[in-house]
Amino acid sequence: MVTLDKLLNAKIMDDKSKTGKADDSQININESYEVQYWSEKFNVPQETLKSAVRAAGTRVDDVRDYLAENN
Repeated sequence: MVTLDKLLNAKIMDDKSKTGKADDSQININESYEVQYWSEKFNVPQETLKSAVRAAGTRVDDVRDYLAENN
């Protein structure tokens, strides 16, 4: 179920004019700077990161677990 809070957060999550804390619990593979950051953090090629997000979802913890099991 999608809550109003989730809809509002999704709407402003990638609003570049918002200067609050970044959402470091999710990976957005549609943003090149996030792909670069997370691929470097996990020490994997960008395509490997994208594949992991497609397979495991966008949660950082899930992607980390997936990469640990599949790399």
